[in-house]
Amino acid sequence: MKYKLSIITVNMNNSIGLEKTCLSVITQTFNNFEWIVIDGLSKDNSVEVIKKYSNKINYWVSESDSGIYEAMNKGVKKATGEFLLFLNSGDFLLHPWTLQEVIDEITTSKNTDVYYSDAIFDNYELLKFPDKINIDFFKNANISHQNSLIKRELFMHQLYNENYRFISDWYFFITELINHNITFFHIKTLISVYDTCGISHIKRECSLEEKQKAMIELKISGKFNINVVILIRLHKIIKYILPYGLYKLFYSLIKKILNR
Repeated sequence: MKYKLSIITVNMNNSIGLEKTCLSVITQTFNNFEWIVIDGLSKDNSVEVIKKYSNKINYWVSESDSGIYEAMNKGVKKATGEFLLFLNSGDFLLHPWTLQEVIDEITTSKNTDVYYSDAIFDNYELLKFPDKINIDFFKNANISHQNSLIKRELFMHQLYNENYRFISDWYFFITELINHNITFFHIKTLISVYDTCGISHIKRECSLEEKQKAMIELKISGKFNINVVILIRLHKIIKYILPYGLYKLFYSLIKKILNR
């Protein structure tokens, strides 16, 4: 079976990152995809970048929204592919042949709701995920939506919850797992390089607070607690006090506690 993909790119005032994303998409050797770009009424030259590549874009719009998840939901509503890939501005596909390799791999794999790969940060540090994804995994971590192909029909159950500003992708995965027992498959092909300037990465302590609230709402118990939020806030202070070597040691400890 030859799958059709929908690539959804969300952008807000990140024309430099958007250009990088666009170049990685238009150079793909695999072309059975549609590309949807949702811009949040950017004040920089993002729209000029979009227009530059508009002949490769199937649908784009630049209008105000309430945040990244409303923008992602707009993209979902326009998508027609069997699988969706959220490749937001600043993220970029690893190689020109990446999508072809992904399609080749999932075509020979068992039918699955979400195919996910390990993630690469923009400092080219690799984040590995386990082969088995379950509720216990999501208590302490999340897979990367920039490195996940999500079956579009899952969004018939729900869209991204716009009440959350930072963790709605995590909330989507865990609630789909709880309510619909969706399946995950770990693919070997690395999909994209993840822009660590993204909102959920920068506002990590806010993400953790939201996740704590959601876990209480979902009646999920786990080691995830508000003490982790305190640790991250402490990190913000320590980075300006400690010598660089001690700070790096402290930062590595924080990452181990958070499982990233």
